[in-house]
Amino acid sequence: MWTDNETAQDFLNFGGIAKTVAEIIEQAQSRPISIGVSGAWGVGKSSMIKLIRTELSARHDEGAKPSRFIFVEFNAWLYQGYDDARAALIEVVASTLAKEAEERKTGIDKAKDLLERVNWFRAIKLAAGSAASLALGLPPAGLLGELWGFGKSLVAGDVDKEAVDAVKSAAGEAEKTATGLIKPQKTTSPPKEIEALRTSFEELLKEMSVTLVVLIDDLDRCLPETTISTLEAIRLLLFLEHTAFVIAADDQMIKHAVKRHFQGVDDDLVINYFDKLIQVPIRVPPLGTQEVRAYMMMLFIENSDLDSKEKERIRGEVCSQLGRSWQGKRVDLKFLRSLNDKLSDALIARLDAADRLAPLMTSATGIAGNPRLIKRFLNALSIR
Repeated sequence: MWTDNETAQDFLNFGGIAKTVAEIIEQAQSRPISIGVSGAWGVGKSSMIKLIRTELSARHDEGAKPSRFIFVEFNAWLYQGYDDARAALIEVVASTLAKEAEERKTGIDKAKDLLERVNWFRAIKLAAGSAASLALGLPPAGLLGELWGFGKSLVAGDVDKEAVDAVKSAAGEAEKTATGLIKPQKTTSPPKEIEALRTSFEELLKEMSVTLVVLIDDLDRCLPETTISTLEAIRLLLFLEHTAFVIAADDQMIKHAVKRHFQGVDDDLVINYFDKLIQVPIRVPPLGTQEVRAYMMMLFIENSDLDSKEKERIRGEVCSQLGRSWQGKRVDLKFLRSLNDKLSDALIARLDAADRLAPLMTSATGIAGNPRLIKRFLNALSIR
């Protein structure tokens, strides 16, 4: 059986694409860059994200010296329904930078200033949510909701000592929350606060001499509201010096969310909105029979009793062979037996099945070479 989890192991020679993305980020030389990794669900975008991070980390493994890249991985889908995606992304970025500043002993004051400015977004969210609830005739949520409930009880005359003690506690907590979120700043208007946050963010990265690489995943799984909120947060931090954004998503799903949000706009405006965010579009290539065969064979090898070093050696040889497929090189049973002439009979039987199934997995309309669907098919076959 095989789990449907992203992996940093490359079975399809996607490392070539990861190297290309890493080179683009390097060649930007701290200038802002945004890269879109697009493809349908299940084609390997999440694994591509991990490969990109691994490739960038490997290029700058300087031993004791800190890397000039700081990575933030953000999955908007995890926050959907629990938190505001816009505030969550900005907070995750600020918290990561603050932790790195402490470890590197540089930019600590600017990191604290950035965190305080992020609290402003939380305060705005709290105030906006309560105001919206009141406007709709609904009770506010959280601590303000407790105070609202006490007010209603007071009007109804249904108040006892326990209720009074409870509201004192709620009021105290509300005061702590408010003072913790709303930091006094010299600038108070939203445009000035937003510009101050961007300036603080850019100055911190410059002082730390790092490039922040933000890896956004699973954006195409979100509801349109969450998708747009995340895109707005990306736009807030986008195109600032020392930043690189890699956004993995099905571009068709993102365009659908944009069209749903901006009701009535035509397709050209939707495309322009998306293209404004993504400077360099890269599409995960569809798999042909050759790649599907290699992928299925590697799945069987991964589940075999070969030792881990041998599995890694075979994986490297398979990816190298795939990289030469334009020269007529093939990954098939004959090739794998040439790599190891002591494969067990049981493993050879499975590899032979993969060899024969590959054309069907590529051409079947319900699978069409999709790695996730191939895994599901093999799992179902294994159960049967």
